[in-house]
Amino acid sequence: MSHLLKKKSLLKLLSLVFFILVFANSIHAGSTGSNLLADLEDALVSLADKVRPSVVSLSAYVPPSPSIRRQGENSGMPASAGSGVIIDGANGIIVTNGHVVRGSGKIKVTLLGGDEKVGTVLGTDEDTDLAVVQIESETPLSTATLGDSSSLKIGQLAVAVGNPYGLNDTLTFGIISGLNRENVNLSRYEDFIQTDASINPGNSGGPLLNIRGEIIGINTAIINYAQSIGFAIPSNIVRKVVDELLEFGEVRRGWLGVGIELVTEKIAQEVKGKAGEGVWVNSVFEGDPAHRAGVRIGDVILKIGGTAVGTPSRMIRLIGSFSPGQSVNLDILRDGKLQIVTVKLENQKKRLEQASNKSLQDMGDSPLGIEVESLDSGKGIIVSRVFSGSVADEEGLKVGDLIEAINGRVVLGPVEFKAIIDSVLGGAKVHLLILRNNDKFRFELIQRS
Repeated sequence: MSHLLKKKSLLKLLSLVFFILVFANSIHAGSTGSNLLADLEDALVSLADKVRPSVVSLSAYVPPSPSIRRQGENSGMPASAGSGVIIDGANGIIVTNGHVVRGSGKIKVTLLGGDEKVGTVLGTDEDTDLAVVQIESETPLSTATLGDSSSLKIGQLAVAVGNPYGLNDTLTFGIISGLNRENVNLSRYEDFIQTDASINPGNSGGPLLNIRGEIIGINTAIINYAQSIGFAIPSNIVRKVVDELLEFGEVRRGWLGVGIELVTEKIAQEVKGKAGEGVWVNSVFEGDPAHRAGVRIGDVILKIGGTAVGTPSRMIRLIGSFSPGQSVNLDILRDGKLQIVTVKLENQKKRLEQASNKSLQDMGDSPLGIEVESLDSGKGIIVSRVFSGSVADEEGLKVGDLIEAINGRVVLGPVEFKAIIDSVLGGAKVHLLILRNNDKFRFELIQRS
């Protein structure tokens, strides 16, 4: 038996002992213990009855006949089987995972009881792996309520609902075992709720609920090599993404234009700061908001809009939570002194598209001495060529290296990679996070003009 299996068995045994003790205590203390369990059981049954009608099953939509197949109804890769939850029954609005509906304009939606409908994908957001689907109904549908994920605490009870392995209408029970999980490499903006409520293939897109039946997260993934570790996207992120997808058809995020990394002990000594406090600016993109506002390489960004920053991932999420055109204050540590810099953010998507167009026109240049290509999954890039005598060659990069991040940013494709490289000020350092044979390495390269 593996270590994980032993640990899981021990946890189950401890849980059983706990309930036995509760029952034993009820014998000596009247009906208090049994009432407690009965109340919990009643709450779970009530929750299931309340929420189950709002949880749907999603699968690939296939038009009745190829002769009437219309563009967008079954284009691209087929959708994966998954779950969704109705958050607006009057208008038939369903939220699910982006990967569940990827490549589809239409999706088959199965309601509780087996009624099937054809849903329209209104919008997806790859950065958070969320999507919005709409179905039509002559009568209002059952609706689940989005709760407030900002007040969650580790140890709270949690319930996951979905359709694992095609088993519709499945409910699992557990606790919230972690908050603010990042660097899981599931999406760009990671701030996951971790739970031990069983989440299996097919649960993706279904709701994670509190004991009151409010949605506190959307189940998104499990760690395949571990047990009892599942992740959900917090409801407050879901609310913002859904609102913008419904209003604009996309999520509009702010763009600062810097490369960042963790403040290590070594960096902290150099900048007269503290390790783990703020993020260190290792590059500034010429002409972007940070550059225009006077942010410099070597600055440490401590706060954004008054909120403390401790990791690159957290800073990226914070900047992305602001709207384009919005002005925010950055608390900066520079030369051991605190300063406040006001920056007017730009539109992230527009800025990347502009940089991408420039990159496509000049794709032959390779200032780092490498060529990259997409992974088969479409998420991530791999080094396909290293030019002899280049800076990458000298630093030890190899063909087959998986590039997980550049200057603290997760990069999903070659065009975006090239755009960021071209945006870095000439001669600035470029930091790559590389995965090679299950080991991670950090490379510091200096671009050659």
